[in-house]
Amino acid sequence: MTGDPADPESRDASTVRVLHVDDDQAYLDLTATYLERIDETFEVRSETDVDDALDALETARIDCIVSDYDMPEADGLTLLQRVRDRGIEIPFVLFTGKGSEEIASEAISAGATDYIQKRGGNDQYEVLANRVRNAVDQHRSRAALAASQERLSRFIDQSPLGTIEYDDAFRIVRVNPAAEEILGYDESELLGGTWLPFVPEPEHRHVAALERDLLSDKGGYQSVNENVRSDGERIRCAWHNQVVTDADGEVIGVFSQFEDVTEAEMRKREIERTNAVLSTALDALPVGMLVEDADRRVIRVNERLYDLFDIDGDPEGAVGRDCEAFAADLSGRFADPEGFVERIERIVDARRPVNDERLALADGTALVRTYRPIDLPDGDGHLWAYRRARSSQ
Repeated sequence: MTGDPADPESRDASTVRVLHVDDDQAYLDLTATYLERIDETFEVRSETDVDDALDALETARIDCIVSDYDMPEADGLTLLQRVRDRGIEIPFVLFTGKGSEEIASEAISAGATDYIQKRGGNDQYEVLANRVRNAVDQHRSRAALAASQERLSRFIDQSPLGTIEYDDAFRIVRVNPAAEEILGYDESELLGGTWLPFVPEPEHRHVAALERDLLSDKGGYQSVNENVRSDGERIRCAWHNQVVTDADGEVIGVFSQFEDVTEAEMRKREIERTNAVLSTALDALPVGMLVEDADRRVIRVNERLYDLFDIDGDPEGAVGRDCEAFAADLSGRFADPEGFVERIERIVDARRPVNDERLALADGTALVRTYRPIDLPDGDGHLWAYRRARSSQ
């Protein structure tokens, strides 16, 4: 909805666009003057008519609504209800001269962000400006977190690496499609349980020790174990475990990424570009990873990719870089530089999975490339994985 909070990545996050609704035009003008003087990032739009205010939400980007309570056409709570009925969840501050605990309680219960009673003097505008700024900052933070979590969830689901998420009691809370395929279990069969179904009995003591180390964040981050599929077939999987901790350093979960190395079939994944779990998980992978957005800009590159291509610098510096230019810079390392760049363009245009494609390097060695088209909340994306080719490949 156009009136809903702006994406903090796609607009100027410093500007606060306020829609002030009051039937008193003189008071609207006075409030706008004070607010824009108190905080130069404020842009105040004033409306005396409720319907005009609702129209403004459809046509303009608004970060916060400030409304009087007692108005001729509809009171402030009615306006709040009409705003929420349209699916607009931006902060709503009731700023009114009609004050009572009953109205304040009703406003908060109805979903108002804050309630401020009009008072004499200029201090009331300082209070209003602070409340509006705090409400908008908190709302934007929640929106950014939700977007990051959505990206993370999509990435896990579409990851070519098997991924199992455990809670702080090491109970399974998520199993992605790749993990279902490798282990032969449906997610519903594993949720709420432990690793016992897919770990053969001789491995129980070893895996239990790894679990204890992970929950204390003392080790167990990588291992190669024998596993058993739902049909009884034994396979060997390489596991790459990432511990997630809270601000106090307490373990709150574990992400286990794994691949079936019995057939040397590489599976890859990446974890929410705006959080720490995604970054650390990518850096733990044994393959070079690069993720692009719909505009072919780098979202994330891990350390392993820099190692494979002998690139100096911090991978974080590649974020936002044009991927066509990045490929051109890397092309000189390949036996067929032009072919390397052209093949990437064809893969991107086709958006079809590519598995274990061998790429000859200029020094006589080779890399193996895998590609997956992915869906991001803001459009198409591209996931690339590179690794050293074995002599038999």
